[in-house]
Amino acid sequence: MKNRMKNRCALFSVLAASALVLTACSGNGESGSQEGATEDVESAESVTWRLGHSYGVESLENRAAERLAASIEEASDGQYTIEVFPSSQLGSWEEMQEGLELGSVDIVIESIGSLERYTDLAGIEGVPFLYEDAEDYFRTWDSELGQEMILAIKEDSGFYLAGQMYRGPRVLNSTMPISTLADAEGLKIRVPNQETYIRTWQALGASPTPLSFNEVFSALEQGAIEAQENPVNVARFNSFYEVAPYIAYTNHLYGSNHFQVWAETYDGWDEETRNLFDESVAEVSEWARETSIKEQDENVAFLEENGVTFSEVDREKWVEATSEVVEDADPQVQAWIKQIREG
Repeated sequence: MKNRMKNRCALFSVLAASALVLTACSGNGESGSQEGATEDVESAESVTWRLGHSYGVESLENRAAERLAASIEEASDGQYTIEVFPSSQLGSWEEMQEGLELGSVDIVIESIGSLERYTDLAGIEGVPFLYEDAEDYFRTWDSELGQEMILAIKEDSGFYLAGQMYRGPRVLNSTMPISTLADAEGLKIRVPNQETYIRTWQALGASPTPLSFNEVFSALEQGAIEAQENPVNVARFNSFYEVAPYIAYTNHLYGSNHFQVWAETYDGWDEETRNLFDESVAEVSEWARETSIKEQDENVAFLEENGVTFSEVDREKWVEATSEVVEDADPQVQAWIKQIREG
């Protein structure tokens, strides 16, 4: 286990403490006048959280962020507000995650796999061809095993992954048509800087290049890379289709994004604050899953109308080529893989 985050930020408890006030003071105890009570309410401390992510303004992730902001502001009667910063305005997702620890960012929308640099357990997200379809994925992550994995990652990384915003299967989006393993040989593909992703595409014969998400469009446009892999909606809402007009239905991964918060901060909130956050996150997660599923066909239709060509792959051959990735996984991840496959 990497477990890099533990005991690294003593000052964070001070930063977190300043953000915990939710309810108004009740006065000095010596006056019961309406005037005194009004003054106390007006002087109550308000809290603003900064939420950042790397996805486009029209993306499902940004709409979910805006929905969470509206929900929390309404539920807290304006006591809590969220400022949303899309499109890497607060930096790359790596920089934003570091900001969670330091207190400069409060919430980041990203996947489990983005935490692989902090804990090997997060590699569970990047295991290729682990799920047959979306229902198989939901069955795992809606179960007690799913919660067990989230808590284990929290304990080992220092990050709490709240909610579950389903993204759909990841596909191969490229500047040239790809349908066979031979086509993928030597392919310069952008991957996030995560060990499991890198090993997967090496096993498939490609040449994976770790690159910050906010650099992908220009790299595709300039020919520095030839492909990227993400759910279909990312190709649409980050405009990758404009420079990479081919998509292969590899469906090599299924996953969700989460509202990532620093675990010590979350655990330090009072019960009312946690309930406020958890209830809003749960509502947004349900909406995001329904919306993602509903919009899948709409996104494909939009991309086809804008010149994108879709193709299928021989799944069995791609699964066989990546078998070594599972064999090299962390022992705990291998145990989870076995549980998932046994269903």
